[in-house]
Amino acid sequence: MKDILKLLQNNFLFKGIDSENLKKIYEETRYHINKYDKGEIIAHEEEECSTIGLILEGTIELQRIYPSGKYIVLNKLTLGDVFGEAIIFSKQENYPATVIALNQCSILYIDKVDMLELFSREKRILENFLELLSNKVLMLNSKIKNISFKNIRHRVINYILEAMKLQKNSTIKLKESKESIAAALGIPRPSLSRELINLRDMGYIDFDRSNIKIL
Repeated sequence: MKDILKLLQNNFLFKGIDSENLKKIYEETRYHINKYDKGEIIAHEEEECSTIGLILEGTIELQRIYPSGKYIVLNKLTLGDVFGEAIIFSKQENYPATVIALNQCSILYIDKVDMLELFSREKRILENFLELLSNKVLMLNSKIKNISFKNIRHRVINYILEAMKLQKNSTIKLKESKESIAAALGIPRPSLSRELINLRDMGYIDFDRSNIKIL
């Protein structure tokens, strides 16, 4: 129990909740925990979503998979993140993407009725939930803006500038693999590498495996 409480303290949904109150919430709220192996599908696209998932361990990826076998990475979530929160209170209660475990994962699920009860009992949880939704709307707008660029170079430049703004540093740390970044940008992996090299040759950036520095 202590281990789970420590993990929940890192979850965005319980930000600002003191340990004693969190313990009480944990003891009085219905939940279940599922474990997944690397590569296991957590939820299929169009599958009914009736719970909110809180990641206790591991990393998951939300993918839009096309009949051709190609896919676009919509998001990558890890310890402290939440998924399903924008779905269970909508009229369309189905996953809009396939959710896959990138490594061994442990996820705590709370259903819609119990979430509503938490909102009524603890104002801070409701505030955190609304902030979470707002942040995801902003992130979605940013991704739509990026994909709207038809030119691959423009997509790459926009990604770099957005990452610089987010990290508040002219040297940005790549938290994902180049393959994942390319998938998120909707471009082939070799095209991403080629544009990074072109931007370096033009004197705009320098980069290595884990960083991009804007010159």
